[in-house]
Amino acid sequence: MSIYMLSRRILPHVFKNNTHLSKSQFQRIFQSIEPSSYEIRGYSSWPITRSCQLSACNLQKYRFEGRRYYSSNTVVQEKKSRKMLIYLTALVFGMVGCSYAAVPLYRRFCQATGYGGTVQRRETVEEKISRHSKDGTVTSREIVVQFNADVADGMPWKFIPTQREVRVKPGESALAFYTAENRSSAPIVGVSTYNVTPMKAAVYFNKIQCFCFEEQRLLPGEQVDMPVFFYIDPEFETDPRMDGINNMILSYTFFKVSEE
Repeated sequence: MSIYMLSRRILPHVFKNNTHLSKSQFQRIFQSIEPSSYEIRGYSSWPITRSCQLSACNLQKYRFEGRRYYSSNTVVQEKKSRKMLIYLTALVFGMVGCSYAAVPLYRRFCQATGYGGTVQRRETVEEKISRHSKDGTVTSREIVVQFNADVADGMPWKFIPTQREVRVKPGESALAFYTAENRSSAPIVGVSTYNVTPMKAAVYFNKIQCFCFEEQRLLPGEQVDMPVFFYIDPEFETDPRMDGINNMILSYTFFKVSEE
């Protein structure tokens, strides 16, 4: 019950009797009106004025504690927001770094596992040629090596093989060319990956000179010829798993690289 309602019920008794009330009389009148109203905040044995003063103090205390709770809650939310911002920033930088490292990582992975028909690095081409020349290996089987060229989405280059195929025998080396042309109005840097199919025959395909995994920068309208010098291992002919394989396909794909 509010102080205003208490005064509306007590004051008529005072004016009706027209007398000065002592403290005990005031309490009896107050209790006779509504006993439960006197039990404000649990202070039933204290005067009403004291109870009102305590209620005001408690209200001020509650207001202060509310402000303090709101302030502490705001600080916690700000800390969480800063942590989330740091995590998101680190994620963005990590994704950018992975995009730049994708090509060399893909090259290392393919060379280590032979995935996608990439030639695994065990013995160098020079060592193979020297070993087979010393052994006097002679082969008669002819293999047709076909060439394929692609560009990734967003790469405004024209990229084609200069020749569609060459014929070579195991133990022989051959030279082929690819042509790239920048058809945009700005300089563009590109890098290529390659693979050989059938995959099981890729181990016998050895590149002596190649433009793959190397950045190529072409000015607007510039056109270049890029050579591929390769060698077919003579062991291709004696491997029973290669029976029936008379064609190999060498494919290149160019990707656009962002310039800083």
